[in-house]
Amino acid sequence: MKTETLYEKLPDEVFPKGTGIPDLSARLLKRYKNLCLYERSDENFEVFIVKTQEATEMFGKNYPAKEVYPNNEDFGYSAWCYHDKKEAEKKFQRLIDWNKV
Repeated sequence: MKTETLYEKLPDEVFPKGTGIPDLSARLLKRYKNLCLYERSDENFEVFIVKTQEATEMFGKNYPAKEVYPNNEDFGYSAWCYHDKKEAEKKFQRLIDWNKV
């Protein structure tokens, strides 16, 4: 019997270490299942499908299974950046509608 992994959720506010960009933080505006819309501190907006990372042990330290913020390679595939909030909200809604099919 397969057990479901419990992933540590992305926080409502992600700081530079989490975004991977120095001096850039992001604040969650909307979430629907595995879709997120964050507003960045530089007034851009990111819409993405949440990815997960399995629990691991590295350098003698245990790290829990968790959701992860998108990296550069995700943009254009499972993450999108917008300068306009309305455009970001449209993409977010399109992804919700697509997932309902």
